[in-house]
Amino acid sequence: MRSKLILAAIAVVVFAGSCNPFAPGYDPDGLLTKNLLGDRNTIDGLFVYFKNSYELRDTSLYSKLFSNDFTFTYFDFDQNANVNWDKGEEMALTWNLFRTVNTITLDWNFYVQKDSVDELHAQVIRAFNLTIVENENTIHSSAGRARLTLIRSAATEPWQISYWFDDSDF
Repeated sequence: MRSKLILAAIAVVVFAGSCNPFAPGYDPDGLLTKNLLGDRNTIDGLFVYFKNSYELRDTSLYSKLFSNDFTFTYFDFDQNANVNWDKGEEMALTWNLFRTVNTITLDWNFYVQKDSVDELHAQVIRAFNLTIVENENTIHSSAGRARLTLIRSAATEPWQISYWFDDSDF
């Protein structure tokens, strides 16, 4: 009787060890078909990619978001005028930002406007919240809207930002 109980206990341990109800099933392709950073071939995926490149503070990812003729614009209330810069300056400023802060949190909120002019051009206005933590004593938070013009060379190519008007309280 005692040996039957021991065999039963061993069977329970072996079965319990080989069957994990919380483990996912085996996928032989793994993550090969998944784009965890965001699929820039869709407008929603472009925003996921933007968020990830910003929060990872990776300029090699971030630079892929912009066309070569990119222009960034914001309204400077002190000068009472628009201020513009190109992709090179955007990348230099962002590189400096990424290397000097501890964390960045970017949350894209609702779409104010999402119009595809055609499969190669789109106009998007999207609300966002941005928090930049320089150190434990210096935290900057902003909310606003990004007005973006998106382009791509073919319907199978990723979207890129060619124009960005930053309408935020930063």
